[in-house]
Formats: sequence, structure tokens, C-alpha cells
Amino acid sequence: MSFFDFSTIPWYQWLILGIVPPLIFLLYFLKLRRSPLQVPSTFLWTRTIEDMHVNSIWQRLRNNLLMLLQLLAVLLLALSCLRPGCRSEELAGDRFIFVIDQSASMSAKDLSSKKSRLEEAKARVKETIDRMTGSDAAMLISFSDRAIVQQSYTTNRSLLKRKVDLIQQTERSSDITEALTAASGLANPGRTSDRESQIDMQVAEGRDAILKIYSDGGVKEVPRFSFGKLTAEYFPIGALELPANVGVTAFSLNDQLESDGQIEVFARLQNSGLEATKVDVSLYVDNELFDARADVDIPGLGSTSVSFDLSGLAGRVEQSIPIRIQIDSPDVYSQDDQAFCVLNPPRLSNILVVNDDPKYLQLAAKTDRVSKLAKVQFETTDFLEQPEYEKQTTLGFFDLVIFDQCAPQTMPACNTVFWGALPVDGRWSKSGRTDVTPIVDVNNAHALMHAVQMTTVHVLSSDLIEGPNGSVSLVDSVEGSVMMLAPRSGFLDLVIGFPLIDYNASGDASVNTDWPRKLGFPIFMQNLFNALGGQSQFAQSFSRKPGQLLNFRARLPYPEISVTSPDGQAETVQARADNAYVFGNTEDSGIYEIRPSGNQEIDQLIAVNLLDRRESNLAVAEKIELGYVEIEGTRSRVPARREFWPWIVMLVIVVLMIEWLIYNRRVLI
Repeated sequence: MSFFDFSTIPWYQWLILGIVPPLIFLLYFLKLRRSPLQVPSTFLWTRTIEDMHVNSIWQRLRNNLLMLLQLLAVLLLALSCLRPGCRSEELAGDRFIFVIDQSASMSAKDLSSKKSRLEEAKARVKETIDRMTGSDAAMLISFSDRAIVQQSYTTNRSLLKRKVDLIQQTERSSDITEALTAASGLANPGRTSDRESQIDMQVAEGRDAILKIYSDGGVKEVPRFSFGKLTAEYFPIGALELPANVGVTAFSLNDQLESDGQIEVFARLQNSGLEATKVDVSLYVDNELFDARADVDIPGLGSTSVSFDLSGLAGRVEQSIPIRIQIDSPDVYSQDDQAFCVLNPPRLSNILVVNDDPKYLQLAAKTDRVSKLAKVQFETTDFLEQPEYEKQTTLGFFDLVIFDQCAPQTMPACNTVFWGALPVDGRWSKSGRTDVTPIVDVNNAHALMHAVQMTTVHVLSSDLIEGPNGSVSLVDSVEGSVMMLAPRSGFLDLVIGFPLIDYNASGDASVNTDWPRKLGFPIFMQNLFNALGGQSQFAQSFSRKPGQLLNFRARLPYPEISVTSPDGQAETVQARADNAYVFGNTEDSGIYEIRPSGNQEIDQLIAVNLLDRRESNLAVAEKIELGYVEIEGTRSRVPARREFWPWIVMLVIVVLMIEWLIYNRRVLI
């Protein structure tokens, strides 16, 4: 694409335009027709005499500023007719929504410019903003696993570019759902209805907008989304060729109860490159090098596992110990080169069972595995009225309380199980009751129901349960849920609608289910003590994702605690009414240290890890599927011209104004 465009004006018009400069030149040689006039002196007519000399065709032409300005104006007009311009990006439309991916994978530096993907995306967006006209409006959204509206609709291009520069790299995973929802909410206003007339009305008029997505395409699927008045464009950011990258996608400690007390740490390494590679891996325990593996082979587009034996630490763990695995071989993406976990000291959970007839529950609590997990205390319902119970449950002495066909006056500060009863916090209700309760569905994907078979379990009468928002049904009958789990201010409440033993009006007991006779019952109790009973021996603390809330409890009910992030910044967190703590500033992966305020002793450690196979796979998607639409990526900029002739015409006007001012000043002299 050339700088000038010669195809816009035909040749004869160029000929006419070319005659204008010689005509201006000849005008300065025309003789003026003057009338004779007698004057007493010629001193006042010096200018006139000079004009007569100038109009002499045989006299050398003197320098004349007016003529030069007039010739310059004509030449500039001729230049503007050539329509000078340059190649630029085409920009159609007048309302734009820029969506920039700031997830972890956008930190990869696989481009030839050595810039990160996020830096390239920001540069591309700023180039597009420069192409906007004064009447164009745009908004800016950044997203990872959440969306942030960085700037609402504005025509201020400088403000938009400043907001683009403020977008920071994150270590979060990628989910574009919230960003699409925010964009659609502005282009496609919602609807409402008049209850009396039952008329569906649109609350506002939508405006067409162009949605420009700058991402590497590693986003979760959005199965249900309608663009409406949005027109989506996708710009893939990243190298065309698949870059080589090895990352840690899994990192955990083993279950020591299944391995006779041996402590092992496992890691999975994923290679997103096409060719097989070798990497060096180091393991750090308490920030000191503990072990290393050299030349670990990983196939192309495959993964491999490595393990380290930590059995030498058994018996010597007195406080939480941070463990870190590190890939020592550098690549274009460093955020997945390390991962963290925590080895906690041995501790048995404290579990309270309140039941007047604990025969079946006592039998399930006597297994060897449960004895390694927890100390189980059995009490009758009279214990609920004693001050000791209130003191222990208020201070968080118990990790789990099981209420069998009974309920306390206030909810304890721990996890609970209500068997044949409902919690007293008013959030639960019964939707009905069945006399014969066939089990039709079991949520075996949940940790509580792992390996628990209930297809052959017979249940006579059961209450149908309805829980609060966030409830998860674990066991369903034909008519509804009979076992449901729900969160409560940092705790979990499990409600089971059918009791093991049923009592009639006269107090006679009868067996309500044969579940305790099945193999699945002791497995369920083990899952229950393990999942809701707190930490087991040499337990690994749960790993959180970057950006997730840390909802935890300290070993003692401190009024406030201090949380130190991996970057060394400490923040104070106040205890809630239930003696739990919530900390939200978890943007960085690493180990977060929990201490009582004013005390240097560490109460506990919490690991935060990305561990996302999709973020470690640096393949750039050439198209993305959003809702029912497949959007092809556009890597190259659309050829277009950015013309400069309007600016040249403005310059011509300025030159003519200067020429007019000089002429008038000369006449007045």
C-alpha cells in the first residue's frame, strides 16, 4: 500500500491543476493600467514607482512572499488530491467493548518481541483505541476467573489507554463467563414484567456494540450465552508455533493411614510442547533443599509423575512445615514452575456423638482407621444441658458433633451431622415424609460418599429435606433428597432425613434401615470422620487457588490474627462471631503464614497453588466457542488506509490566512 493514491483524479484534472501555478507566476508581470495624474512631488509615490518596475517584463523578478505563499497553497492542494496516507487497522462501528485476558497463561513470553502475552494484548488494544474517532465510545473489561470493569463507556481515548496500562498480570485461572455477562448486560438490557397485566416489557433499548476479545483462548466453555446486539471478534495472542513448556499441575502428600505412616509427596509434570524433554526438579522442605531429580523425562504433549520419600520426617514434625517443588529448567512460562503444600503435625480430631442409643455408631467408631483419625466421645442427650457442653462447643474444642435424633438450643462452632433431626438455625425445612424410601441416586463424586454403595440399602420412613442456598444433595429418593450438605459460616452441616432407629409414640424402638448391616456404612463413617472431623495424622492442609477466600479457624479462638502473604506483606484479620476468619487477598501463589496478632509463633500454614492444566498448556486457540457461536480468531490486522489529506487542507487554509494578513498589512503601510 503506497503513501500516495494516484487513482482518485483523472489526468485532465491534473492538467487543469498544473496550469494554476504558472498563471499565478505570470500575474506578477502584468502591467497595471494607470490614469495620468499630476502631483507636486513623487516622494510619496515610491511604492507605485517600484510596482512599475516590477511590472516590467524584462526586469528580474524580485523575491515576493505573497507569491510564494500562493504557490505553496496550490502545491499543498495538489498534494492533498494525492490522498497521502499509511497502512492502519480498520475500525468499524461506534461502540466497542475491549476484553483483555489477564489470567496466568498470559504471562508467557513466547512472542518474538519478548513481551508477555498480556503486554502484547495491551499494546494491540491501545493501537485500536488510537483509531477511534471523537464520537466513538468504548469500555474496558479485564478477566481471569473473575471480570473487572476497568472503565465504563467513554469517548475519552486518553483515559481508556491509561486504564489499559493499569491492568496487571494475575496468577488466576481463566473464565470468560463473567466478562461476557458484564458486556451483554450493557448491550442487551434485561426484561421485566407487570404482574397484574402479565405483559413482558423491555426496560431499556439495547445498543449495538462490537466485542473485541484479546486472549490466548485458554478459557472455559460457556455453554449458554446469547450475544444479542453484540458482535464478537477474537484476537489470538501468542506465538503461532506451540511453545515448549513444562509445569507442575498436581502436588500433594499421600494418605499416611493407607501407607503405614510413610510420608511421600507426589507431583505431576505436564509438557505442553510437541517434543519430549528433560527437566531438573528440586524439593525444598522448610525452605531448605531436601532432594532433587535430574533429567526427568517427559514425553511431548504428555505428563509424568515424580515422588519424594519424606518418611525421615516421621516423629519429628512438631509444627506445620512448608514443602515446595521447583522445576529448575527455565522456559517461556514461569508461573507453573513451582507448587506448594503443607505437612502438619500429628493431631487427632475431637468428635462428639450425642445419642441415647449409640449402638450402631459405637460399632462404626471402633474400626482401626477411625481410631487413627479421631477421638470419639459418646454422650447422652442430657449432656446438651450441661455447662461443659456449651463451653466446649463455643470455644471450638470439637471438630465435629453428631446429633442423633436430637438438636441443641444453639448451633455449635464446628461441623455438625443431624441424623433424623433438623438444625435449629431456621435455614432447614422438611418438604414431606415417605413411609417407604427407595434410594435412586447417590452423589459418589462427593468425598463423603466416596466408595459408598447404597443401591441395596432399604429405608422405611424418612423426611424429605430442603436446605439453604448452597446445599448439595448427597442421597435422593424418588420424591426428594434424604441426605443434604450445606455450608454455615465456615462450617458444614450434614442432615440425614432417616434415623437408624425409629421410635413410636409409646417409645418402642424399631429398626428403620438395614444400612448399618451393609459394607457401605463403615466406609461412610470413615469418610464422615475424615472429611468433617478436621485434620488427621500428618494431614496435608487443603490447597486453595489464587484469588479464593481463605475461610479457616485457628487452633485457639484469638480475637484477631495476622496473615503474612508470600511477598512478606502482613494483614490483620478480625475474628467473626463464630471464631472463624476470612482472608481474601490471595492473589499470589505460595505459603500464607497465620499468626496470632503480636505473636511470632506460627499457628498454621495454608498453601495457595494454581495447579491448572489448562493454564499450563500454552497452545493458542485459533477459534473459541462462546455459547452457540464459534468465533474464528483474527491474527493479522485488516489492511486499511489512514489518510492525511484533511490535515493538509487545514494547512492550506492556514497558509491562505497568512497570505491574506500579509497582503492587507502591506496595503495599509
